[in-house]
Amino acid sequence: MECIELSRKPVSGMRRVWFSVVFLFALTTLAPLPEDTLAQGQGMVDRVARAKKEGAVNFYSTWDIGRSQLLKEIFEKRYPGIVVNVFRATAASMNNRLSLEAKTGRHEFDVTIPGEIFWKGLNDQGLFAPYCSPERDAYPAGLKDDRCLWTMLNLNTNVMAYNTRLVSKEEAPRKLLDLLHPRWKDKLVMDPQDYRWFAYTLDKMGEEKGIDFMKRLAGQRPHFRPGHTLQIQLVAAGEFPVNVMGYGYRVEELRAKGAPIDWYADEPVSITGAVGSLSRRAPHPEAGKLFMDFLLSREAQQAMVRFNVVPARPDVPPDPPRLTKGLKLHPVKPELADIINRRIEQFRAIFETQ
Repeated sequence: MECIELSRKPVSGMRRVWFSVVFLFALTTLAPLPEDTLAQGQGMVDRVARAKKEGAVNFYSTWDIGRSQLLKEIFEKRYPGIVVNVFRATAASMNNRLSLEAKTGRHEFDVTIPGEIFWKGLNDQGLFAPYCSPERDAYPAGLKDDRCLWTMLNLNTNVMAYNTRLVSKEEAPRKLLDLLHPRWKDKLVMDPQDYRWFAYTLDKMGEEKGIDFMKRLAGQRPHFRPGHTLQIQLVAAGEFPVNVMGYGYRVEELRAKGAPIDWYADEPVSITGAVGSLSRRAPHPEAGKLFMDFLLSREAQQAMVRFNVVPARPDVPPDPPRLTKGLKLHPVKPELADIINRRIEQFRAIFETQ
């Protein structure tokens, strides 16, 4: 009644302004949405409905069990009625499984994240389909191809770790060339099969400069221990003062536990990671696309941070942010796999390993 009564009274200047603002706000909020926005929303509704009819998505994962399980649970909660079937394997085992499916015509996977070094060979077998997920718009050009066949989902920064009790911050190597200093002779540790790092470093430095660096590094007589995680642990334990290449997030895991270890990265920093692709013959194509959208989304990328993973999506910072903040990055390309056999031969010849 008070409102009706007020509406009948002469309206003052201030009230006229107020009612005008309210009226304009109502017109704005009640105005119909643009047709393209409505179409996008309806398209998403339709996709979810089609995916729910399929009822499942087969995810071939090279990630650890904890991360794969968490993403499965989040997706199934968001889209009840769609079950995520996870098959997990190492990158090498996944490559063998996918190659076998291609040869036998089984085609059981919908979405996979093969190791980037194996992606090219699998794509040459016709396994992957282009899918330009709208979520890809958030990713820079270096982290996706221009045909919508792959998008990088996480980043492994290649860094040099050092023991902070054995090496001062001033003497710690900040560039790869710093590893050639006489003080590091007979004191470095590296992987005896670090073929990918070898290939990526040559891609960054260039063939001539890269080969020259590797020969001089071999002259430092580095010690060889298999496995990057083991090397980081040995550096933290003080068995070696510096390692040639480790993953930044692994170093940060130990730092968070109080280990005397830190790192520097040679810029631009070589980054590797898992690349996500959709099957060309997916048994659940709509659910597969929906799951790919999810993996690229902020929600999934934020969830992976819980596992000390460096997300590839730029608007989701890692923990700690220094893993990528302010660093110039050099993303490796799956196409480098074309020359990996040659790089393996060069590595073995230079470092005299098998």
